[in-house]
Formats: sequence, C-alpha cells, structure tokens
Amino acid sequence: MKNLRDYLLLLIMFWNLENFYSPLQKGEREDSTKVWNYRRFAIKRDLIVKTIMAVRDKEGEFPFLIGLCETDSYVAVRMLVNNTPLERLGYKIIHRDSPDKRGIDVALLYRDKIFNIHQIRFLRVRSFRTRDILYAKGTVGEDTLHVFVNHWPSKLGGEKSSSSKRMEVASLLKSVTDSIKSANPSAFIVAMGDFNDAPTSEALRSLGLNNLSGRLKDSLTGSGSEVKGSHKYRGKWEMLDQFLVSDSVKGSACVFYMPHLLTEDKKYFGVKTRRTFIGPRFVGGASDHLPILLRIGLPKVGVSIE
Repeated sequence: MKNLRDYLLLLIMFWNLENFYSPLQKGEREDSTKVWNYRRFAIKRDLIVKTIMAVRDKEGEFPFLIGLCETDSYVAVRMLVNNTPLERLGYKIIHRDSPDKRGIDVALLYRDKIFNIHQIRFLRVRSFRTRDILYAKGTVGEDTLHVFVNHWPSKLGGEKSSSSKRMEVASLLKSVTDSIKSANPSAFIVAMGDFNDAPTSEALRSLGLNNLSGRLKDSLTGSGSEVKGSHKYRGKWEMLDQFLVSDSVKGSACVFYMPHLLTEDKKYFGVKTRRTFIGPRFVGGASDHLPILLRIGLPKVGVSIE
C-alpha cells in the first residue's frame, strides 16, 4: 500500500443555494410575492462567498470543485465568482439552462489549474421537466475523474407520487456510470447533489455507488452538535445532500456549517438553517441547505494545488 504522502488530498464541495436568482433576469420565480433586487442578491451572494472562504480557514484549502444547484442562470453564477474574493482563485463555470418549471439549474465551478476538463455533457430526462444532470470528465494529474452534479425531483405532491420520477433520474445516472465502470472498473467517479431522498432510498441504493453521506448521517445522529443533517424540515434533520463514489475513490464527507448559516429554531428547538426568505419576508440568510464537503485522495502524480 502506498504511503499517505503519495496521495494528493483534494476537497470537493456541494451546496444547494436555495433560489439563487440573478437580479438581472426576469425568469420564472417560485413565489411572485417575494421582492428580489440587487441589494438582496448581494447580501445572499456575499454570505455564500463568506462560507466558501471559511472552508479554507477550517480545512486548509479551497475546494477545487464546487457543485451548485438552485441557481437560475450563468449570469448569477458569474456574479458569484467575479468581483468577489473568489475571483483570484480562478474558478471556471459550467452551466446550462434546464427545462425545470421553476427555472433552476445545476452548475459546477472548477479550478482549471487542478482539474483539466475533457468532456462536458448534460443528461436530460425526456418524459417530464426537471433539472439536467451535469457530467464533467477531466483529469487531475494523470488520473481521470468523472463528476456528476444532481438535483433530483422533490417530494412535492407526496413521496409516493414523486418516487417514480427520482427512480427515472437514477436510472439515467446509473446508465452512464455503469458504462464508465464497464470500460474501466477502477474509474474514479463522484456523484454529488441534492437527491431529495434519504441515503437508504431505493433510488439511491440502485446506483451501485458507495454513499459516503449515508455513513455521515449515522455519525451526526450520535454527535453532540445540534446539526444532524444538511436540511431541516418541520423539526427533523435530513441528509438530502450527498456524495456517492465508485469503489476506487477513497474519501470522507462532512456537513460544513458556520454560525452565519444557522439560526434559532423557536418552534422545534435547537437550530435550523437561516433561509433567504420566510414566506414573502426577506430575512437575509444564505440558504435552507447546508453545504457538504468531500475529501478524496488521488495519486500524487503531475499535479499541484498551489
């Protein structure tokens, strides 16, 4: 077995940004009673940037990949990485508008000094309108890494009526990951996203990937922290945001939280995520989800994170 010093430890981040809409575009909005303008956008954007900067302070480095969901446009993501402290890190953007009814999409930020892109695809379900799955194939040093960013259909309308939609998206993702593994059984695959389902769900188990966030949920339950997942709904913490990896990927995941991402849960006690809106009222939080982090080790060949 190789010594740990032979491996490059890299950080990946995923975050559901809860309706991170551009103030410059008049796209579909979840609730027309919510007043959205540049000042409110800037407050939300700056909290997101503050959080990503805090990752460096706590983890010792910036993520080389950041998967995002619930953004409405390339413009919104560009305004996140340009003219902010993130600009000096040189993040590149992958985004495409999806057919989602709310106008929200997935995106990927990547540092091209570390991740050299070779292929980009957007996987689309044709039978109903939902978010595309973003697929990026690239190299880190001499190793190929396959990355998938997901935002699966929600449980709106009930779990039973929506589970078939998540199974259909899971089938689409599995068809591509199985093809990759068939060509190379040792392939490095990372699937991240808001899967709108528990790690134990049939849809997620069907993928045949190792769910690192499933084990994370168990460890959070036994921890002394008031944070027990990535999302809290009606007093219950859930692990909707997850990292799934192929057998070749060795890594560990965690929920990343800071005081500015949380607020007192006066109804159900403890803490909860600090949202941007509560109903039509602007409260100025970053998101109703917490970001998650994945640290992986790849052979240290021909790459530096400086």
